[in-house]
Amino acid sequence: MSEGANLTDAIVQCLGEISPANGFHTDIKAVYGPLESKPDKAPLPCLLVSLPDDGMEEMVGPTVKRLATYVVEAQFSRVASLQDMQRCHHDILRALGYGQYQPERPLKPGAVEEESVEYDQALDGATQRAAKCRLQVRYIEHY
Repeated sequence: MSEGANLTDAIVQCLGEISPANGFHTDIKAVYGPLESKPDKAPLPCLLVSLPDDGMEEMVGPTVKRLATYVVEAQFSRVASLQDMQRCHHDILRALGYGQYQPERPLKPGAVEEESVEYDQALDGATQRAAKCRLQVRYIEHY
């Protein structure tokens, strides 16, 4: 299996740990990985993970340093507050080991290098709102 595939699996697994029972603020009901479809009536809040970009940065022989961009979209009911979405963003970063020393990070195949978040407004007629967290993760792939 490739390190990229291992990284994606690890991200989905780490995000699946987000619940108050594990010391987080948010009670995530489900995590849907890349290429998984979220059911229409899925319980909220849930997380959708996508991988819009994964590019080579540097190559030395069969070893390549890559930078993958993941988007983790946290979907909430329209009545969720901004504070609920901000707490979830914090939980996503904590679950992925952001700010922890390398030996303590749960995300072993890679390291979150950069991140940003965008909060959607609750528009008239909308039934959901979302926080989209964009993460750049650097990892090493061997070919």
